[in-house]
Amino acid sequence: MDFRVRFLDPQAMAVRQQRMAAQSEADLRQQLAHRGSQVLQVEPASAWRLDLSGWRRSRGGGLRKTSEIALFCRELRALTTAGLSVVEALEALAAQQVATDEGELAVAGLLLQRLRAGRSLSAAMADAGGFPPLLIASIQSSERTSNLADALDAYLHYDEVIGTLRRRIVSAALYPAIVVALGLLIAVFLLWVVIPRFASLYGQMGQGAGTATVVLLELSKALREAPWLVPVAGLVFVMLAGWLVSGGRAAALGRALTVRWPLLARPARHFELARLYEALALLCRGGFSLHESLALCQGIAPSRAARGRIQQAQEAVERGVSVSHAFAAGGLTDDITQRLLRSSERGGDFGAVLMAISKRHASAFETFVERATRVVEPVLLLGVALLVGGMVVLLYMPIFDIASAIR
Repeated sequence: MDFRVRFLDPQAMAVRQQRMAAQSEADLRQQLAHRGSQVLQVEPASAWRLDLSGWRRSRGGGLRKTSEIALFCRELRALTTAGLSVVEALEALAAQQVATDEGELAVAGLLLQRLRAGRSLSAAMADAGGFPPLLIASIQSSERTSNLADALDAYLHYDEVIGTLRRRIVSAALYPAIVVALGLLIAVFLLWVVIPRFASLYGQMGQGAGTATVVLLELSKALREAPWLVPVAGLVFVMLAGWLVSGGRAAALGRALTVRWPLLARPARHFELARLYEALALLCRGGFSLHESLALCQGIAPSRAARGRIQQAQEAVERGVSVSHAFAAGGLTDDITQRLLRSSERGGDFGAVLMAISKRHASAFETFVERATRVVEPVLLLGVALLVGGMVVLLYMPIFDIASAIR
């Protein structure tokens, strides 16, 4: 099996990308580890992947997607851990001949220009654009302790947790989407190909056919006379889907659905809090105060209401209110979370407590997605079966009437 693998070559101190053959991904990783290479990314050479990790806009080019940012961080970490300075690592990234995206080369060169002009790495990232505020804050904290690897590891862990939750949503929606699309294709096939073959026979019956059958025949006739309706409808659907995905409209639609459907409000809140507490854990472990961390987390809040809750908690912390009461006043806790925060106020590891709270909410969200998938999938299958089965029954009902008339 062929793979596209991106790895750190320890001899050349550079990132390489090659097409390699191996029995499995684990076998390939073992081969590269035996050579002393550090694997950064592996994917099947012939795989078609739909990247829904989320697009990010950048000023003047550069990294555009969260997956590209994570890969850039892994490469930078690998090079600096191998003994290169930050400048040398960026030079290696900018000078490499093989890259998955020209934007990565451009952003490495842009960061080099800023560093040589005397800017810090965090300031250079802020100037370059396209880097998330949490990553910039994590890099800024590492500049106080001179531990860039830990800062990059912390951000990569945050990106992995949030990416896992998003992939759960995509995976849960993929199968129902396939079922619905297949049902619609079967329905179109029946209307376009099967039913017209019986149209002449049904036309002889006049008013003998039932109302539902007559409606089905008219729909089939309209589709047969205007076959362009099918591709046009497909094109409109694709354009509508693209319009929803671009510009954050899908996220806005999701938030609107959670407001209208209380059943979705609870898991959406679990996702929001998992993201918030994971970000707080990253920042607090990086040396930021809770007040600074809350201010930075307002930038990742998904809605104005969420930003308002975080700001309310921040203002309570400014007034000297305890963390547990401040978070409760902002509506960011439940009974268990408040008890965990109280335990951290008595001298516990605050970062570890925040991480535990994040894992709790992430686990609750994953449990909901799993249970919802188990319920929605059979319901959709039943709906598609009723749609196709109903059309088949309506198709054959006139034939039964003809058989009865012959007798």
